[in-house]
Amino acid sequence: MQPIWQLSSQRLSPSDRQQRWGTLALVAAPLIGAPLYNLGWRIPGLVCPLRHWTGIPCPTCGMTRSLMAMVRGDWEQALIHHVFGPLLLIGLVLGVIHLVIELHSGHRVQAVYSPLVRAFRRDRRYPLTALGLLLGYHTVRLSYLAATGELQQAFWQSPLGQWLAMVT
Repeated sequence: MQPIWQLSSQRLSPSDRQQRWGTLALVAAPLIGAPLYNLGWRIPGLVCPLRHWTGIPCPTCGMTRSLMAMVRGDWEQALIHHVFGPLLLIGLVLGVIHLVIELHSGHRVQAVYSPLVRAFRRDRRYPLTALGLLLGYHTVRLSYLAATGELQQAFWQSPLGQWLAMVT
């Protein structure tokens, strides 16, 4: 049986290490931010611009709330906020672990999922399939919001909806 993690003989160059540190900061930020948001900390002005201006949620709206719910242990609520939230959490945690091992050891790490990551980078079909799944899910969400009347109500309460109501 192949180990989950295996150190390569290839050492990280100084530029590789710098890149890993930057990536680690980006990957760890949501994992650090979710518990802080649960404690009431907020970054002023950090809102989805599409949802703010139009009332229409973007395809990733709900991811932060999903991560916050998972940090609280409320997996049901996490799935309600965004069905891809748990996948995001798994990816972020694996990313942090992977990067920390590489930075600590100074060597590249080969992991069980490394071939999948390489394929995702090289073959356009993988990211396009992921995008298609995300947009398909988004379409279902928007259809539900439209059927319940929430989408129309949110639009007319948004700045764009208010402006259109004034000029018509």
